Amino acid sequence: MLLLGGALCFVSCSDDDENIPSTPDEVTTDVMFGEYSGKMTTNSISTNEGEEVPEGTDITANLNNDTIRFEDFPIKDIVLAVVQDETLADQIVEAVGQVDYAIGYEPTLAAAKDSVTFVLDPKPLTLAVQLPSDTEGEAQTLQIEVKVEAGTGGAYDVESGHAVFDFSATEVLLGEGEEQTPLEGFEGINLLFDMNQSKVTPHQF
Repeated sequence: MLLLGGALCFVSCSDDDENIPSTPDEVTTDVMFGEYSGKMTTNSISTNEGEEVPEGTDITANLNNDTIRFEDFPIKDIVLAVVQDETLADQIVEAVGQVDYAIGYEPTLAAAKDSVTFVLDPKPLTLAVQLPSDTEGEAQTLQIEVKVEAGTGGAYDVESGHAVFDFSATEVLLGEGEEQTPLEGFEGINLLFDMNQSKVTPHQF
């Protein structure tokens, strides 16, 4: 009976060990991987202190390995900066449809293993915009390249799964190749992302 009781106790203790949450020593930057939802807030780079902060746009993203992927990136603010007309901007956004955009990042785990800081490595965002014709002729396709620069850096909280990061659209180029020309009067837009991890995904090689 004593031997049987000891064996049962050993099995029970082993099962309990499997249910113990990960300890801080087991935390890596992979803890960031998953699906996110939250808000993207757009501000002019030259926004002055005290100005009203926009409400923000709903946005989702998937973060895995070394990339943040947006499957439906909001482009209206960028398009509006190009055409300077709200109604026309809405028409163009609808015509363009879903825009996918990916941005690289490099994470660093804090010594306390309670947070991760990460540096973004953005690439230009390219759009092909159909501009309605003023006459009965065919609509023209305008190639737009948006230059993007990393912001102040990103931060992820391990306990809450909350992440914040930002980057800026600093210049808009119209056309392609040697015919590209900067969009005059574009002041630059800062995009701030405030997101929560809604689903954790395992590491994928």
